[in-house]
Amino acid sequence: MALDKFMVILDPTSEQQPAFERALASCHMTGARLHVYACLGTGQADQTSPSAVDKFQALFNGCVDRARNEGIEVTGELEWAADWRMAAVEAAARSSASMIFKHYTPHSDVEREIRTTYDWTLLRLAPCPVLMIKNRRDWKNRRVLAAVCPDASSEAHQKLNNQIISFAQRFSDAYGSEAHIISAFEDLRHQPRVDTIAESCGIAEEFVHVVKGRPADAIRETAEDIGADLILIGTVGRSGIRGTIVGNTSERLLDHTPSDVLVLN
Repeated sequence: MALDKFMVILDPTSEQQPAFERALASCHMTGARLHVYACLGTGQADQTSPSAVDKFQALFNGCVDRARNEGIEVTGELEWAADWRMAAVEAAARSSASMIFKHYTPHSDVEREIRTTYDWTLLRLAPCPVLMIKNRRDWKNRRVLAAVCPDASSEAHQKLNNQIISFAQRFSDAYGSEAHIISAFEDLRHQPRVDTIAESCGIAEEFVHVVKGRPADAIRETAEDIGADLILIGTVGRSGIRGTIVGNTSERLLDHTPSDVLVLN
């Protein structure tokens, strides 16, 4: 999938919209079109009172107008729904978005362990990668760190690895970024080979990082070491109790890195 249409989810609870700023800048860098989306929650007085609606409508219109005035091909969609997360998933499919931009909402490790968080539905069910914006700084270092699973024994993990590698390459081409690959492992008997990973990814061995440790910790520390502005990681959708008890690498990483995080499922 080409990076040719971005969807940004505006936050109706905030006057600051860092995801919009990042999406707008990305459109200028890549030439992509922009779909500005927002969902107001039905039954929530703080979002649906006449004064709140009028205020947010003005902010929403201002974002659309700003993008248009800056020469971006833009569309806007503002709707009401009880579950904004599923509404956003459906909107991304309708708009044929190639990437979703959303501002990150912080959660503690305990919160992510005991209940599904606001990010859970979006990260697992979105029809395209989701970029969680952690800050408003520029991607000054132009480095992306893509995490691949070293023991991709299942078909789902093999497919996800291929998607991550392919997307990292496309992302680097589109943004002029320097792509790095990390493979974290915990068992020395299954230590990945740097040369094998480099060959499969089509990059130099110096950009491959094989690190012993828990995946979330290894990825975070490597991102800090190389000055990665963006971490690219995958998540495999789950059902049943494994899907309810959240706490996989992507969600743990979100809360412990200053880098933006791009999640593929």
